[in-house]
Amino acid sequence: MAEQKIFVGRENELDQFRKVLEDPKGQAILVVGQSGMGKTWLVNKFCEIAEKHPDLKCGWVRYEVTPTDSVDSTMALMMDNAYDAAREQAGLLDKTQKRTERFRKFLNMFGNVGDFVYSFKRDPKRHIREQFLESLNRISEWMPENGRALFVIDPEKHMPKESDYSWGLVISNLPSKFKFLFPQRLTDVLVSGEGLARCDNIIRIPEGELETFDETTIEELVTAQSEKTPQLQEELRTGAKRSDKSPYAVTGTLELISEAGMKAEELAQYLSQEEVAHAQWRGICSKGEDAKRLFEAYAILEVSIPDDVVESVSGLKPAKRKRVMADKYLRGLLRKEGDGKRIYHAILSDYILEQIGEAEMKEYHGRAVELYREKLQRAKKEKTKPDELAATRLPEHVLATEGKEAFVETFINECYSPLTNLGLLDFAISLSERALKVVEKDSEEEAAILGNLGLIYQTKGEFDKSEQMHNKSLEIADKLGLQDVIASQYGNLGLIYQTLGELNKSEEMHNKALKIYKQMGNKQEMAMEYGNLGVVYQMNGEFDKAEQMHKKALEIAEKLGLQEIMAKQYGNLGLIYMDKGDLGKAEEMQKKSLDIKERLGLKVGMANSYGNLGNAYLIRGDLDKAKQMYRKVLNIEEKLGRPDSIANAYSNLGIVYKQRGDFEKARQYWEKALDLFKKIGMPHMVEKTEKLISELDKK
Repeated sequence: MAEQKIFVGRENELDQFRKVLEDPKGQAILVVGQSGMGKTWLVNKFCEIAEKHPDLKCGWVRYEVTPTDSVDSTMALMMDNAYDAAREQAGLLDKTQKRTERFRKFLNMFGNVGDFVYSFKRDPKRHIREQFLESLNRISEWMPENGRALFVIDPEKHMPKESDYSWGLVISNLPSKFKFLFPQRLTDVLVSGEGLARCDNIIRIPEGELETFDETTIEELVTAQSEKTPQLQEELRTGAKRSDKSPYAVTGTLELISEAGMKAEELAQYLSQEEVAHAQWRGICSKGEDAKRLFEAYAILEVSIPDDVVESVSGLKPAKRKRVMADKYLRGLLRKEGDGKRIYHAILSDYILEQIGEAEMKEYHGRAVELYREKLQRAKKEKTKPDELAATRLPEHVLATEGKEAFVETFINECYSPLTNLGLLDFAISLSERALKVVEKDSEEEAAILGNLGLIYQTKGEFDKSEQMHNKSLEIADKLGLQDVIASQYGNLGLIYQTLGELNKSEEMHNKALKIYKQMGNKQEMAMEYGNLGVVYQMNGEFDKAEQMHKKALEIAEKLGLQEIMAKQYGNLGLIYMDKGDLGKAEEMQKKSLDIKERLGLKVGMANSYGNLGNAYLIRGDLDKAKQMYRKVLNIEEKLGRPDSIANAYSNLGIVYKQRGDFEKARQYWEKALDLFKKIGMPHMVEKTEKLISELDKK
């Protein structure tokens, strides 16, 4: 939010909100009004009332939705922020991003969430909306009867089309104690669309739409502002009377006089919202070139951004930015949002954009491209988590500077992988669909985008859609004779059929891919396909053929120095030898795999190798070594925050203690596993673990 602004009026709306808040029913609140009528201002006041309520324990979190954010991507972000905040409170995460600060405060209101932390974990393979509602229901059950949770979903400009249907499905199933607040204009989709029409838990505050201020409210504002600057009372009254009476124009005028030092006579005779924005821009420019550049950068960047980004794009050093922002008036023109800041109102932001020349605008966008690109490249080189802001915003700035073709190329080559690594699959789908509208029909670019979409849907577990995308990509690639794309799509289809258990079809696809890669002389992809065939044969119980394939993959990887592929093939060979009952060879292969993973710092892979070694030792009867390996798995998985893997580690430790005859400790670990399996929704594992516990009762 911007620095706290004086709030007066809107008493009817505030009273209506208090009544809605006291009602435990899950509801959505629409705050409807045209631009500049104070929707966000009023919603912020609602949040303040909730937080300070004398009888209710209320927490709130606010999200600003850009036109490129889907409903699913917003819900995914909310779940991820809640999970990070819960992990921090439970002592499983050292430092949480600033954007989860509100979630931390929200969770802190309801005590220790350690027992619930993994219920916030999002599974990218499951439907977002389904998981989101499950999380809301769990939180609702966990909250006290006088608890309330407010989520403010505030569009930056407008929500994407058909958002009303997606939000309508969420709102119609809202559990008790939850309130969702949506500031909307009359033409916005939640008001004008049909998706919310069937919901019987929608409240409009006010019942119509927000009106301009009346004379009494304006005088209250003048009086309140005059208490700070009594010598300017008449100036303030004169300026306020010239305004169009909208909250944006009235408050903006009063701040121009009291804080920017302007005289009423310097302002226009009729102060429309645009005239006020014009005067605000003059006020910014009067503070010097640094202030002008800083606010131009904020306008160009559009979304809420951290200080280091605006410094790079504006070209200001940290000390200069801090000097500019020491000015109280300028601080009031920004608001905090998530882990950064942005211009407090789109009216001012849009006006500033109109004042920037084409060459200067490209220069700003170009600096944003350079910064975001560098962040992604550094993360790739250092194998660290990609920067979310860079992954989501880079294509937009490339579009502004280099055009549609560059937008598509940047998304495919630079942003697709980071977005999928971050689990922002719905955002990647949204960008893919935009890119498909830009590219030439039946082109190489279209084939690449369709192939990537297939991989996303495969990750989400939507195999029909995934198969459809890969086949479309294959069809285009076949027309164009793109051998590498054809081979890639065969390989991707092979993985789908493997997952579905259609092993004959999977073998056929991987062999087709392998044949093309052999013709192309692409050794690395040959190694990958040999490995894929090895897995298929292993699943089919053909262990000798599987061993042969993995050894071929390993031979190529060793010659090329492909460490990760080597580690994978050693691990696969270890599993085959375990299936064959050769535990000595199985241990040797898993240790070779683990050694590479440890050198590369591959935490997930290390956990898998420790687990496989634990299984080998368990079969051999070496319970001390098995326990040691499973504890190493547990240590890594707790840091990674993967609840299903943590539960499996608990379960394996329970097996170790059962075989030792320590039934009490076995029960403790299995009950921990059972609790987690229930929370993350794995019924088959719940049933299996309950059976293990019941067998102990018979001892």
